[in-house]
Amino acid sequence: MGVRERVAEAVRLRRFDDLAAVVAADKRALRHLVALTYRPEPGVRAAAARGVALASRLHPKLVLEVARRLVWAMNDESGTHAVTAPEVLRAIAEESPRLLQPLVPSLLGLTADPGLREALVEVVRIVARHDPKAAVDGMARAITSCERKGLS
Repeated sequence: MGVRERVAEAVRLRRFDDLAAVVAADKRALRHLVALTYRPEPGVRAAAARGVALASRLHPKLVLEVARRLVWAMNDESGTHAVTAPEVLRAIAEESPRLLQPLVPSLLGLTADPGLREALVEVVRIVARHDPKAAVDGMARAITSCERKGLS
């Protein structure tokens, strides 16, 4: 059984120990997990998001890059429709809140979209509970950025 099949099976059965083992053995498993976060089935999406979050402990740089891409995908300029991105970011925040600290300004900037606001504010709250000072610093950068763009 290949990596993709092992990831899909572990997600389908919600076997997070098996999923962590697959991710530990092969970092390419992360790509398959991200793909599963776009599935229409809520249970599959949630389990895959949890798998991405578990991968953040083993491959933090890769997961940070995934998080950056998800943030970009939610941006109007990207031209994509990333409705599942907040769910994945929340799972990452719950597992590795420090990892998302550099993205706080971008996340707050995206809260101007009413469809994203509630979910992204919750992600920032999770990150802020872990390290309030870092979150406040990120919020200050976001406010400064908005002021420069004339959005305040």
